[in-house]
Amino acid sequence: MSKKQKRTSILQKLPKFSLRPIGRRVESTAVVPLAVSKEIASLQDEIKFLTSYSSDTIYRLRYDTMTYDYISPAIVRLLGFTEDEVRRLNFRSLIMETRIVTSGMKKVDSFGELEKRRKAGDVNKWQADYLVRTRDGRQIWISDISYPWFDESGRIIGSVGTLRDITERIGVENQVKEELAKIAHTDVLTDLANRREFFSRLDNEIKRINRTHSEVSIIIADIDHFKKINDAYGHAAGDQVLIELSAVIKSCLRETDLAARLGGEEFGILLPETPIEGAFWVAERIRLAIARHNFTSADKAPLGCTVSLGVAAAVAGTDIDCTELYKMADTRLYIAKNTGRNQVSIDEIDIMH
Repeated sequence: MSKKQKRTSILQKLPKFSLRPIGRRVESTAVVPLAVSKEIASLQDEIKFLTSYSSDTIYRLRYDTMTYDYISPAIVRLLGFTEDEVRRLNFRSLIMETRIVTSGMKKVDSFGELEKRRKAGDVNKWQADYLVRTRDGRQIWISDISYPWFDESGRIIGSVGTLRDITERIGVENQVKEELAKIAHTDVLTDLANRREFFSRLDNEIKRINRTHSEVSIIIADIDHFKKINDAYGHAAGDQVLIELSAVIKSCLRETDLAARLGGEEFGILLPETPIEGAFWVAERIRLAIARHNFTSADKAPLGCTVSLGVAAAVAGTDIDCTELYKMADTRLYIAKNTGRNQVSIDEIDIMH
């Protein structure tokens, strides 16, 4: 007789009896045969063996005491606490943040209402992510997935579920979110801010100066004869010029300033807390740095790249929006390009260089 057939035979001979929980002990209405007791003990050992090799922690939570009726040995690897220690401590004291998966990953400030619904059976599947503190003080993310635990009468008396370390997954998700946010606000080629980010920040700055009674300036720059570079040396060389020129622009700015690629060979520079006179000298510093930079083609041929720049400013109390301020600077850029190039214009009439 096989081991499986032997177990079936033993169980078939088992007399009918009911079990009722008393604390952690179980009292029965019949005497369990020795052979069956050994078989049950063997099954318990097998379950313990299998759960000890599982990377997930398996648990059974009793609602009347909110304590773990069972928790697998994997909890030691997960949190550093032994099974008995976890049964004694308040698990929620380890939780620093909770996100309910079925509620769009919203954070939870109070468990009261959630537990009320859970115990009433309104939650068929509990799925939440916890940021918890381990025994050695580390912070890890764990996933909790559980289902209702019913007694013989169909009453919910607890839940059965698993805990899994998802710290690595959360780290990857956060990294992806940061990269997506960067893509949404950054020019892929030059790593500068994009047009959308530039005008969003400019709009905020104009609102801010009216509250703080300060001023803001912008510079619009355009590469001179950029089409000739693309036609003569190819678009790869043109892209390299855009990348190097962007780095030169950033090297001329403060940390609080913002450089952006507005499209093609056009760039925008946002200068908070800067009057137009100061913005002119920043523009002139950028112009000179670019004119002196050694731009070369793939075969090391010099490209001789220069830029023309237009400057405009807004002060508190002036009725101007970001579109109007941009148009003002763009008009001055147009004047700079049409009166010689490689120069800075801060007025519709005068050119300063």
